[in-house]
Amino acid sequence: MGKKTKSGAEFFFDWDRAGEAHHGVEPIFTSDEIIERVEELAASLHRWFEEEPVAQVIMNGAMMFAADLTRAMSARGTVMEMDFIQVAKNRRAGTVDLVAASNLPVEGREVLIIDDIYETGNTLAFAHAHFKALGAANITSVVLLDKSQGRQTVFKPDFVGFECPDIFVIGYGMDVAYRYRELPFIGKMGRA
Repeated sequence: MGKKTKSGAEFFFDWDRAGEAHHGVEPIFTSDEIIERVEELAASLHRWFEEEPVAQVIMNGAMMFAADLTRAMSARGTVMEMDFIQVAKNRRAGTVDLVAASNLPVEGREVLIIDDIYETGNTLAFAHAHFKALGAANITSVVLLDKSQGRQTVFKPDFVGFECPDIFVIGYGMDVAYRYRELPFIGKMGRA
């Protein structure tokens, strides 16, 4: 038997078994902290929606978070449809463009936007406007990490997983050159 989380579940990631595979990656949020926070968010979102939501995941970084969150919501009895959109961000210009649209109709429905990182709010503002233009009745957003650090933003998420330092993070769906998405924790390169 492994160690247990506060909720009694076994820890998901075992550093002893992982060996040197993740050498040089310093965890910021452990898999156990993520699991517990996702469960808390799922409980809040389950109570939030009065009707069946359409979950719209912003790819690619939010894929792990979205999978765990929607499964945790489903375990509480939330029924939903789920699809994905993909956007391209130009950080210098502050623009966001739609690369791949969802095929799910949202007109007159509740939409849950799921994203990985919140910094300026440009992506959320874009996604909100996109779904509003398609006729969504209500739009709720949840992000895993808030890296806005008190700066002025154009849009604020309704739900946030963690406040995160304004550093480059990897793991739990977030990558560097398509690597490290598979890590079950969120970390940074290099040990402190």
